[in-house]
Amino acid sequence: MSKINKEIIFFIIFFILVMIAGQFIKTPVNSQTPYPDSQVGGLFIQFKDEVSESEVKAILQNYNMTRNYRMEYDTNTMGEGYYIMVDKDNWSDIRSELVTEMKENNKKGWTISTPADVIRKEDYYVLPVSEQATQDEKFLAILDKYDIGVKKFIWCDIRFLYSDGPLTYWIPEEDAIRIKNELEQNENIFAVQLSYIYSN
Repeated sequence: MSKINKEIIFFIIFFILVMIAGQFIKTPVNSQTPYPDSQVGGLFIQFKDEVSESEVKAILQNYNMTRNYRMEYDTNTMGEGYYIMVDKDNWSDIRSELVTEMKENNKKGWTISTPADVIRKEDYYVLPVSEQATQDEKFLAILDKYDIGVKKFIWCDIRFLYSDGPLTYWIPEEDAIRIKNELEQNENIFAVQLSYIYSN
């Protein structure tokens, strides 16, 4: 066997051994760097109708937000502007009547939610409804029958800040989930949605 052939065979065997060894060596991972989907840059908070900006600020001061933030009051950027609040004793009746009316008269645009979107708050169900429904005579007649009024969600956009400056920042997802769960226990808050930061 020539010297060149021996070198080639040696190189191939060495290369195969390096590849096999590479399968068993784990690359260290920096656990301090969060994955992009675990960075929460803010919160969208859905408040009850008629909660004022000063009341929102007072409510938020009672929670540990872990970082300074700026708030935009009554943004309505989430697509849910209106809702009805139905007593649990009347819920099945009014839901049945609304569904029947929507099917019979092709009123698909009355509600803007799925059953999973209906919020249970104490002894009430909160059903998001469309602006179209709030102007529909048949819809309003059903509500009048049950003495229910249409209300407006107050959406507030919270953005976490870097130190005290104007730059936005993020908090870890686990902190955001804790804040969300605590806020949703408040009687004036229906829901909290997390706003993730996705980096390239």
